[in-house]
Amino acid sequence: MQSKDTRQAAQEFVPEVEALIEALGLDREKFSVRANRCEGTEGEQRDDIYTIWVGLRGVARGADAASALEQAHARWRAAGWEITRFRRLDNGGVNVAATDPATGNRYALDSGFEPPPQRYVVGTFNTPCYRDPSGRAPFGDLGTP
Repeated sequence: MQSKDTRQAAQEFVPEVEALIEALGLDREKFSVRANRCEGTEGEQRDDIYTIWVGLRGVARGADAASALEQAHARWRAAGWEITRFRRLDNGGVNVAATDPATGNRYALDSGFEPPPQRYVVGTFNTPCYRDPSGRAPFGDLGTP
């Protein structure tokens, strides 16, 4: 497990998430950054082991959320990412999740919410587990790093 300051990890990860959001053509309606507990390699939970979690509620420009998520799926697949979920919903929505093998970062995007199913996207984004060298991660809301 890599050792990294919690705020430094957030400052490195958030711009990656923001670039993804922009590439998808989403406007942020709600955006949260947190340090959450994470299990160590042997299943342990300690005060210095954390993951950076980013939550998004976005609005698709042009009200075409499913198309944006299908394009993300195609880009991730072409880049060799591990696709962990891809499905089209009966109402036209799309759920897609993948892991970037170079970083271990995990991305999940869902559309198809009512109302309307082509407008909203919910995303959750996580780093792998890190160990905070200070001995204690500041769990909870990190604000905007």
